[in-house]
Amino acid sequence: MKLDGQFYLKNTLTVAKELIGCILVHNNSEGITSGKIVETEAYMGPEDKGAHSYNRRHTPSMDPLYKNGGHGYIFPIYGMGYCFNVVTEPENMPRAVLVRALEPINGKHLMAKRRNIQEIRTSSLKNMTNGPVKLCEAMNIDNSINGINLCGDELFIVEGLDLKTDDKILTSPRINIDYAEEYKSKPWRFILERNEFLSKKI
Repeated sequence: MKLDGQFYLKNTLTVAKELIGCILVHNNSEGITSGKIVETEAYMGPEDKGAHSYNRRHTPSMDPLYKNGGHGYIFPIYGMGYCFNVVTEPENMPRAVLVRALEPINGKHLMAKRRNIQEIRTSSLKNMTNGPVKLCEAMNIDNSINGINLCGDELFIVEGLDLKTDDKILTSPRINIDYAEEYKSKPWRFILERNEFLSKKI
């Protein structure tokens, strides 16, 4: 079942944790690709020195962050590609969840083509979506759909299968935000323990 708008209006830390195990789906003219979300990071808005919207910073490209929860905020990073964020909480509370890693499910060959992976083997499959830029390339997510409604039929998230009884959701500090001072150590990264598609093991 597709996640509805109410899901995204919850506290950002709650959404970041509950997204683990859910399925991100992109349905466009090339075909359908999907993957299980196995790693997320919460960005807590104006008070969070790691967030784009720290101190209520607001540029035109950040407009989606200020919408109500349930929109996609997609931004370029280091000239390498894009990062996909799920906007959370009510309008004008610019908080979001970065999706950091997926476990590929559907459309693996299409993902591989987009990532210029010639042959799908165990090693190349692990490398296909184990990072925010990689997953955006594999899923064909870029800033042309920045602000997309995640309750629509193009890019959306559905409930996942129940996690196994021995699956654990762990927390750790977020990655690559040394500039965030005391906020770099906040345990706002959520991962599915032992999953092979994580961007970085704990």
